[in-house]
Amino acid sequence: MSTTDRHRDSGQISLTRLVKEFTGRDGTTRAVDDIDLVTEPGEFLTLLGPSGCGKTTTLRMIAGFETPTSGEILLDGADMTRLTPDKRPMSMVFQSYALFPHLSVFDNVAYGLKLKKMSKAEINESVESALASMDLVKLANRAPNQLSGGQQQRVALARAMVMRPKVLLFDEPLSNLDAKLRVQMRTEIRSLQQRLGITALYVTHDQDEAMSLSDRIVVMNRGKIEQCGTPDDIYRRPATVFVADFIGQANFLDPASVSVVDSSARVEVLGSQRELPAAPGSAEAGAHAVLVRPESVRVTRTVTGEAVDAAPGESVVGGRGRILRAVFYGAVVEYEIDTDAGTIIAEVADPDPSAILVEGELVEVDFPRSRGWLLPA
Repeated sequence: MSTTDRHRDSGQISLTRLVKEFTGRDGTTRAVDDIDLVTEPGEFLTLLGPSGCGKTTTLRMIAGFETPTSGEILLDGADMTRLTPDKRPMSMVFQSYALFPHLSVFDNVAYGLKLKKMSKAEINESVESALASMDLVKLANRAPNQLSGGQQQRVALARAMVMRPKVLLFDEPLSNLDAKLRVQMRTEIRSLQQRLGITALYVTHDQDEAMSLSDRIVVMNRGKIEQCGTPDDIYRRPATVFVADFIGQANFLDPASVSVVDSSARVEVLGSQRELPAAPGSAEAGAHAVLVRPESVRVTRTVTGEAVDAAPGESVVGGRGRILRAVFYGAVVEYEIDTDAGTIIAEVADPDPSAILVEGELVEVDFPRSRGWLLPA
């Protein structure tokens, strides 16, 4: 992550023992449950998780739209916990864009600057710069209802950016756009954030968004942080079964035996004993699962009945299976395979149509040692 244009001395958010409870007819619900989190200045951090996990409530507390039940929120060491949103040097981009329908694009972007009572010349200069950066200059006099969804999103970004905040907050800003435009807009958001060096906190339930945008991802579940790490860490070395299952597709194989020493495990799975890397806490766990991602599974039609050889220098876990289902998606073919360790999903990229396996075929199933990961179940 480049630090060339980053606000190196600003934009650090610290959450300490943050709690939010809501009281209703059915009692008290703890939406955010005693979380600690620190961002780095200029970092793009994504809060990811299913509906009801506490990610949006956490973002709203950081923005000032919700008051914590307990705990504190610091920005560069200054206590923000009880400040109203307008007193926090942050800007928020909402899911609904929240544009004023009776104002032009220019006036929407200028609105916050007018509240700060800046001079007309300063406002014009700042707004024109923001519009230029988002390719909106030619649309400055249009009303929001004359814009496409992507253009409205750019206006919302320009309005947030023109305030020169220390932190940009995003509340599922792309959920109203179609799939192709979402990909385009997340590229633009990431490019803008890196260019400005502003700390960004982004809330989404979309795994692809989180993986493509983030320096780090915070996976939340039932108000708690399950894991915080880089996209590669979250995907390749998840801390829990929940994280592994939530991020992408996952195979969880049931090992016949497990012996763990430090971060290495000896397991019996798919009929053979192999050493695999193990997640922290595996030694103390009473039950285990071996994680293998579908794209790491190798599938070969059984011809001789002999085990398939590994690639040079790469140990594998191997076994037999039977094809239950084969689905061709164009770029990949997905197989569902019945094995002694459970049902395995395998993905084969750029498949040769003449070599696609069919339902009922016997196959050899294996995966590289480096692609297996033992988890506490």
